[in-house]
Amino acid sequence: MFTVRIENLIERPEAIEQLAQWHYREWAHLYPEQGLQDFIDDLQRSLRSEPIPATWVVTDGTEIWGSASVIEQDMTTNRHLSPWLANVYIHPDKRGQGLGGKLIAAVMEECRQNGLAELFLFTPGQEYFYQTLGWTTLKRERYQGETVSIMTARLQD
Repeated sequence: MFTVRIENLIERPEAIEQLAQWHYREWAHLYPEQGLQDFIDDLQRSLRSEPIPATWVVTDGTEIWGSASVIEQDMTTNRHLSPWLANVYIHPDKRGQGLGGKLIAAVMEECRQNGLAELFLFTPGQEYFYQTLGWTTLKRERYQGETVSIMTARLQD
């Protein structure tokens, strides 16, 4: 059995390059104007003690298994919506163990404690997963050649 820890990327800056490579492989098609260095730069912006942008990693204290970020904007459309949950990634070897749900719950709680009232996300295929975590679908649209769901979660009453 392993111990799951959720840590701010500020505590694990050495993870940036690995995370950026994972993110780039997974989502480069949704950001055709960006290269690997752009993904690295985006994560480096999380190394400030601001609530946005911020990135958290899920780890056992040694290995990094995934990440989630909160950023100002995540799409070229829907610019009126902000902030966004983004970069939700769990390494394929660790999927199916509940790590994504734990990570997202921790990030949502951090955001709530920082006074954020609502988060948005878009997903090309994980709508049901996010619904099980309390997210609701606002709409669906075509984005970068894929049908995506735009979703929201209320953090404050």
